[in-house]
Amino acid sequence: MKTNPFKIAPRTLRLLKQVGQLAYQRGENAYAVGGFVRDLFLKSPGMDIDITVEGDGLDFAQALARKMKARVEAFTRFGTSIVIIPGFGKVDVATARTETYETPGSLPVVEKSGIAQDLFRRDFTINAMALNLSSVSFLKLLDPFRGLEDLKKGRIRALHPLSFVDDPTRVFRAVRFEQRFQKKIEPETEKWMLESIRQKSMNTVSGERLRHEFELIFGEAHPERAVKRLGELGVLAYVHPSLGLLVEKRQKLPQLIKTLSFFKKNKIAFEDEEMVWFQTLLLSLSPAQGEGVSKRLMLSRNEQKIVVQSATVYPEMLKTLASKKMPASQLHRLLSPLAPETQCFLMAMATPPVWKKMADYFVKIKNLKPWLRGRDLKAFGIPPGFRYSYILLEALNGQLDGRFKKRPEILRWVKKTFAS
Repeated sequence: MKTNPFKIAPRTLRLLKQVGQLAYQRGENAYAVGGFVRDLFLKSPGMDIDITVEGDGLDFAQALARKMKARVEAFTRFGTSIVIIPGFGKVDVATARTETYETPGSLPVVEKSGIAQDLFRRDFTINAMALNLSSVSFLKLLDPFRGLEDLKKGRIRALHPLSFVDDPTRVFRAVRFEQRFQKKIEPETEKWMLESIRQKSMNTVSGERLRHEFELIFGEAHPERAVKRLGELGVLAYVHPSLGLLVEKRQKLPQLIKTLSFFKKNKIAFEDEEMVWFQTLLLSLSPAQGEGVSKRLMLSRNEQKIVVQSATVYPEMLKTLASKKMPASQLHRLLSPLAPETQCFLMAMATPPVWKKMADYFVKIKNLKPWLRGRDLKAFGIPPGFRYSYILLEALNGQLDGRFKKRPEILRWVKKTFAS
C-alpha cells in the first residue's frame, strides 16, 4: 500500500504520523476527519486539520501541544481543543462523541463515543469520512455512510431525516457546500430541508448563529450563487419576513460582485463588508421592519445604522442620481455622508450610466488631495471656528468642479474673501 496515496504535503503527512504515534503510545485511536478528508478527495487540501480521538481529546491535545511545542485553546463543553502549532497552523482536536438535541435548534448535549457514532452525528455524508492514523492502518478510509460515492456522484446528502430538525443551520451549510463544490442537494435531503423550513425550524435558532451562517456564505468565493439559492428555497423569508431577494435585486447580483471588486481595487475600505450583502437581502423596510431584522440577527449599533441608512436612501437616491447631470460637488454632498457599505450597495443596484457616474466620482475623490487645509486658514489669520468647515467645504467643491485649477487660485480666493 502506498504510504501517501493522497499526495499530502510532506509536513502535513509528518504531522499526521506524529498524531498517530502519539495515540498509539497512549493506547488510543486517532483519526483525521471531516472537511480535511473531503478536500483530499476533491484534490484541494486545506491547511486546517480536524482530529478525532477515541479517548480523552482534551488531554490528547495537551500532549500533542507538548510534543510540538505548541499552545492550546480548549472548549470543554464539547470536548474540543485547538492546537496552534508554530510554523504550521491550527489543528482541531476533539473527543469522539455523540450529540443529542434537547430541543430543535438548541446546542447539543454531548457524550463520549466511538468513531462510527461520531461520524453519524455529522451534517452530510461527504463530511462523515475519516482516515485512520494508526501505523498499521495509516490513511485507511472509514466511510460507513458512502460519502465518497456521494462526492463522486456530485450530491449533498444528509445522514438522517431529522438532521435539519436537530440543527436547522444545516440548511445554510447544504446550500453553501452545494454552490462551493458545484454538487446537487440530493432530492430526499432537499425534501427534509424544505419540511424543516415549513415547520419554521429557523425560529428555534439564535440570531447569533444565523448571523454566523450568513457571514460564512458571504465569505465564499461566489456568495451570489448561495444567496440566490437560499431565495429560491424560501429560506430567507423564514429567517425573517423582511429578508428576501426581489427579482430586481436577484438580477443585480453579478453587478454586486463587480462593485465589490471595484471598491477593493480602489482601496475603499469597509468596516463590515458583510453588510453590503445584508442590504441586498433587505426589502424596502419600514423603521419597524428594520428594527425587527436588526434584533433577529443581533446586529451591532453600527450595523443597525447602516440598515436604517440604506432604508432611508434606497431607491430614491438612485433616482436623484439618474435624473440629471450634476457636478462632482453635488455627488459629494449626496454620497459622502453615507457609509462605504451603503455607497457600495447603491452602486451595485444602479443602472449602468449611474454606476459609471458613481465610479468616476469614487476614483476622483479617492485620488483627490485637497489644496486647502486648516493650517492655511490659520496662516491667513482667520480665527478657528465654524467658518473653517464652510471655507474648506467650498474650496473642496470648487476643486471638484474645476472652478479652481490649482492651489494658488484657492489661496487667492481665501485671501480676498475671508482674510481681514
